[in-house]
Amino acid sequence: MSRAVTISILTYKRHQHLRRALASALPYADQVAEIIVVDNAAEPELKSLLAAEYPNVRYIAAPSNGGCEGRNIGLRAAGTPIVITLDDDVELSSSNCIAEVEAAFSRDPRLACLNFTVTGVDGRVLEREWCHPRPISHATREFETHFILEGACALSREKVLSVGGYPAEFFLGHEGVDLSYRLIGSGCRVVHTPRVSTTHHAALEHRPDWRVYYYYTRNGIWVAYRSFPPLMAISRVLAYLATMGFFSLRAMQVAAYLRGCVDGVRGLSRMDRRNLDSASLRHVREIRSEQVPLLGRIHRRLREKIL
Repeated sequence: MSRAVTISILTYKRHQHLRRALASALPYADQVAEIIVVDNAAEPELKSLLAAEYPNVRYIAAPSNGGCEGRNIGLRAAGTPIVITLDDDVELSSSNCIAEVEAAFSRDPRLACLNFTVTGVDGRVLEREWCHPRPISHATREFETHFILEGACALSREKVLSVGGYPAEFFLGHEGVDLSYRLIGSGCRVVHTPRVSTTHHAALEHRPDWRVYYYYTRNGIWVAYRSFPPLMAISRVLAYLATMGFFSLRAMQVAAYLRGCVDGVRGLSRMDRRNLDSASLRHVREIRSEQVPLLGRIHRRLREKIL
C-alpha cells in the first residue's frame, strides 16, 4: 500500500454517478492510503449507503454545501502528501494512474498540481473541458499550464494548503485558475499530463441553467482583481466580460450575467489580493505563449457552449 496518495471524491446528491466514480477508484484501494468521499449535501442516506456497500471508504459530511470548499475539506482530511481529487461524475480510466502520479511528483519537487486528461464517454478529449493555453492537439503532450481541473487532478497537499487552498468564497467557477496563479506565484508548477486519463460524464443534476453565467462572471472579476496589477486586471476583466456577455446573451441568461457583474464589483472589498510579481507574470506569459491565435479562439467561442 502506498502512503503517498489519497483519492478524494466530492459529491452532491448524485448517488449513481458516485457509484461509478467509486467503481473506478476501488481497483486502486490497495495502492493508496485511503479513499474519501466528501458529501456537500451531508445526506444521512448516503452515509448509510457507503457504510453498507463501501465499508472501506471514509465518509465526511461537509457542514454545508460550500461548493469548492468541499475540496479543501478532503485535502485537510487526507494524511498523505498527494491527493487525487475527483468529481462524482468523473471516473479514472488509466490502468496505472497511481504509479504515474507518484512518479510525476517524485520527478519534480516543484510540482503542485498534475492535471489529468479528460475525455468523454467516446474516448475523445473534451473540448469543453480544454481550458489550457495550448491547442487541443497538444493533449498528447506534457506541458506547464495555469489551469487546474479541480475534479480531475492530483495535488500536493502541503503546497496547495500553504497558499490557502481553493477560495471558498468563489463557491464554483474559476477556483482552479485562482489557485493556480497563487501556486505559480509561490514558485510551484502546474502541469497537464497525457499519462493519466479520466472520463467525464458531465452530470447535469442540480445544475440550474443560470448558475454558470452568474458565478463565472462574478468570479472572473475576482480572479483578475486578486491576481494581477490594476491596469492588467482591468483589461482582462473587460475582455472576459465581453466573452461572458456573448455566452449569456446567446443562452438568454443576461439577468444572471448582470447579477454576476454587480456582485463581482461589490465583492472586491472582501477579496484578498495577492498580485503576481514581475517574475511570475513573465512566467505566466511564457506559459501562454503557445495559446491558439486570436482568430482561432474567437472561432471556438462562436461554436462552443458553456453547458
